[in-house]
Amino acid sequence: MKKITICLLLTAMAHFSFSQQTSTTTSKVETDYLKKSKKQKKIGWILIGSGAAMFVVSAIIPEGELTDEINYTCLCKNIHENDGIKGGFIVVGALSMLGSIPFFIASGKNKKRAASISFINGRVPQLVKSSFVYRSIPSLNLKISL
Repeated sequence: MKKITICLLLTAMAHFSFSQQTSTTTSKVETDYLKKSKKQKKIGWILIGSGAAMFVVSAIIPEGELTDEINYTCLCKNIHENDGIKGGFIVVGALSMLGSIPFFIASGKNKKRAASISFINGRVPQLVKSSFVYRSIPSLNLKISL
């Protein structure tokens, strides 16, 4: 009786130690990284496009009439009414285009992460009728480059 319980206990331990728990959340990892990459790239293109549009708008805005103000901060002789508006559009456009850079960088990193994750059928030893048998079990493969 003692041998049977020990044998059953060892069989159960071997079975649970070589078994793998399957999870449905890991199957979405690759698609999640790809979706995130596409969203970040779209945000980057929107920011760079809006920044370029602001530069174009600043070039289209007419200068306006000359003012009699004296500008001591720069060596400009002629100061026009719309110089502040044009300068605002240029600054916001430049910041928008610079803000797109981190989104493009993050998009590339997430795309690489999605490419490094793949699904394979791994061979795992399982105990069947007191012998080990290698069975295919779907698993997640993660490549880490050093």
